[in-house]
Order: sequence, then structure tokens, then C-alpha cells
Amino acid sequence: MPIRWRLTLWFSLILLIVLTLTGGVLYTVLQSYLTNEVDDNLRAYSAHVHGTLKSDELPQPLDYDVIHAKLPLVNEFASPGLYIQILDRNDVVVVKSDNLGQRELPVSPTLVEKGFSGSAVIETVPSGVDARVRIMASALYLRDQTLLLEVAQSLKPIDVTMSRLRWALLAATLVALILASLSGAGIVRRALAPVERISRIAQSIEASSDLSRRVAYKGPSDEIANLATTFDHMIEHLSKVFESQKNFIADASHELRSPLTVMQGNLDLLKRKISEEDRRASKKSIEAETERMGKIVNDLLLLAEVESGPVERRETVSLAGIVLEEVGRAQSLSGNRRIVVGRLEGLSLSGDTYRLRQLLSNLVDNAVRYTQDAGTVTLSLVRDDRWARLEVADNGIGISPEHLPNIFDRFYRVDKSRSRAGGGTGLGLAIVKGIAEQYGGKVKVTSEPGKGSTFTVWLSI
Repeated sequence: MPIRWRLTLWFSLILLIVLTLTGGVLYTVLQSYLTNEVDDNLRAYSAHVHGTLKSDELPQPLDYDVIHAKLPLVNEFASPGLYIQILDRNDVVVVKSDNLGQRELPVSPTLVEKGFSGSAVIETVPSGVDARVRIMASALYLRDQTLLLEVAQSLKPIDVTMSRLRWALLAATLVALILASLSGAGIVRRALAPVERISRIAQSIEASSDLSRRVAYKGPSDEIANLATTFDHMIEHLSKVFESQKNFIADASHELRSPLTVMQGNLDLLKRKISEEDRRASKKSIEAETERMGKIVNDLLLLAEVESGPVERRETVSLAGIVLEEVGRAQSLSGNRRIVVGRLEGLSLSGDTYRLRQLLSNLVDNAVRYTQDAGTVTLSLVRDDRWARLEVADNGIGISPEHLPNIFDRFYRVDKSRSRAGGGTGLGLAIVKGIAEQYGGKVKVTSEPGKGSTFTVWLSI
């Protein structure tokens, strides 16, 4: 079932519950009010009769005609449906109001018993088909006799009123539900229209693989706008990922094709009759290209592992210890270049020692590669709030400003010929960026041509 119909049904159900509760409360309050009005009227007339029929003013023995004559007149305009009836101990009606005619009020044994016991009670008693009367019974002490005074009022007008009210509430509830369902369905459909558009665009993208399409939602800043914006950002991110993947495959193919071409050429050369010196040169070239391909493949595997998710292996790693180890390693490979330690603080974090050592060695190797003989590479480690800030600075050839935005891209080289000659695969800085992001950090570079470069890595501690 579409979500708009489910929402409409839920809204209609809630509205039905609210209307039912409201109608029930209204019905109950009105019925209680009308019943209380009848009871007040009965009490007033009963008190009036008691005040009129005074024992010392009646003849001895009792004359029921006199009692009938002394009954207060019932005003049918002021109190329609009001009746008076007096019974003796034998439940015989001895006096009744003229408006009863030949009829008598229905007798309730419970009401009679309680009335003769001295209690003033009110009770609703059935009278005929679909008719009820509200009767108040009280003891009437006259001379040497005790009679029962019953003052009653018909509930027919109230019953008719409440019946009409029930039908009116039912009709109003049905009309409200129909109108609410129709209008609610329209409102929900209009509100969810952008969601349907997002769904259509998603299906179109799936069918055509066209990641250039966007929702471009123009409407109020609400949850739908957030959804549309998030969807557009997701598609944009996917577009960049797919484009990067495509470029990555193309770059990897190009990087691997070059050594394969060299190897194939040398293998073809070895099949010919050539001198032993040329044969040794071809073999040496094949070994070099094989080693280079091995480095590229290893770096590709490492980069894929780094970008696959967060760090799984966790241990307490001394960053200061890694810096000192890297200084010792780099000094043995840097020739006449100086590898020095700047400011060094004893910082540690939870992570993978191998990955963090790989991050630092890639930065140092890159700095050494682009620093001339007698140049200096400086390593520093300081605490920066909740970050460990690792810096690798050199006074080498530097990087031109136009290359800085792409320096961390895979297979990107500032000087391709020099990079390949130095054994670089073009993946070192991309690996550095990936490892830094694994630790919730980042890496930045500042550089000036001819003066050197500084790579700064922030790692969360």
C-alpha cells in the first residue's frame, strides 16, 4: 500500500477516535445536564406539594377529594409532562393530578419500598413502549396515615433530543471523515510529490547510468528538502567516486602497461641472436620493470585496504618512537641529505603500528626524493588540542601552486619523468591521505617553489 494511503488511513483513524471521544463526552454531559434539570424540577414540585398538604389543615378522617383539591396546579407550559400521584400502603392510587386522566404512573416496588421507609428517592421507570418517566418518591405524613407522594416527569422530550443528537453526531463524524480523507489524501500526495520525483529520478539513473541528473528541489526548507538535498549530494558523491574509479583504472592500466611494454620488448630481443652484453642488459631491464610492477601492485593493494574502512587492528602506538625509528631508517638511505628531528613530544594513540609507520615513511621518502644533496628534512611531532600534529618539512625544490590541489590524487606526479626515475609509483601521498582519514584526521601541504614543502598530518588522539 502506498505511504500516502497509509498516512491518510492513520489520520482518518486518529480523527475518528478524536471525534468519537468528543461526541461521547458531549452526549454524556448534555444527558447528565438534562437529567439533573428534571431532578431539580421534581424536587421543587415535591417540596411544593409537601408545603401545600399540611397535616393540621386536613379534615379527620382524611378526605382524598380535599387532598386532590389542595394539590398545586401543574403548569403544562412551564413544566410539560409533569405528573403527581399519591399511593396508600396497599399501592392503591388515592389521588392523582388531572393531567394523568385515566392513566396512572408505573409502579416500581423498589421505589415504593424506599419511599415508605422515609427516604426521598428518584428513579427512572419504563412506561409503555419506548417511553420512560423519572419519578421521585417520598413519604407523605398526613394525620394518622402515611401515604407515598410520587412526582414524575416524562423523559420523552429528552429521549427524542438525545436520539437526534446521536444521529447528528454520527452524520457529522461520517462527513468529517470523508472530507478529512479526501483532503488529507490530496495534501499528503502533494507533500510527497518530491519523494515520488526522487524515486523517478533514481529509477532513471539506474536505467541510464546517468549520474548528471539532480532533483534540484525548490520548495520550503523542511524534511523533504533535506531528503532531496541529501539525495543530490549522494548522487554527486557517487558521480565523483565513479569518475575517480574510472580514472583510477585508466591510470593503473597506463602505469602497468609501460613496464609490460618494456618487458615484452626485452623478451622479444632475447629471442634474437644478440651479444652477451645486450642479453645481460635486457635481463637487468626486465628485473627492474618487474620490481617496479611489484611496487605498484603492492601499493594498490595497500591503498585498497586503507580505503576499505576504519582501522581494525588496535594497539597503543608511540608516535614519538615511530618518528625516531623513521629518522634512523631515512639517514641510511638519504645520502648527503640531513634528516633531523625538530620539536618532539611523547605522544601515543590507539592504532596500527604498521599503517602509521607506512604513513610517515611515505612522507619522508617523498621529501628525500625532492630534496637536493646537502638539503635538510625535518620531522616534528607536537600536540595540537586533541590532535597529534606530525610535520615533515624539507628545503627542496618545492611544488608549484597549480599542482597543490591534486597532489594527493592517485598516480598524480608533479614531474613524471623524475618520479618514475626515482622509483615512485605515484600512490605514496594517496596512501598517506587514506591512513590519516582512517584516524579521523587529515593531511595538508604548504609549498613554495625553490624553497621547499611542509606536509602536516593531524591524527586524533
